Amino acid sequence: MELEHRAFLKEHYNNYETALSGYVRNLDLDILRMYEHIYRKYLNPTFVLTIWCGSCRMEMVMRLYTYYTTLPLLEFDKKEDDTIITFITEEPKKRGRKPKAND
Repeated sequence: MELEHRAFLKEHYNNYETALSGYVRNLDLDILRMYEHIYRKYLNPTFVLTIWCGSCRMEMVMRLYTYYTTLPLLEFDKKEDDTIITFITEEPKKRGRKPKAND
């Protein structure tokens, strides 16, 4: 698979995660066209996407990412070290209300 297509699929991986949940959110036309182009190039050259069909879009995304995940990983695809460092700091105590003067 070309590096450009791998980069596109990696960038839009969240669409696959939503498809795993059972739905595909509204996708822009240029994203759908790129998905269709990649699908035609690697899986089925006669594929025609029906844009208004939600299940068709979801099945296309599922099949495409199933194919993508079975490919061997390149250095480009490996996840970077996502280490998050947090510092715990004590916040100063807030002063409460002044007590009422009972005169």
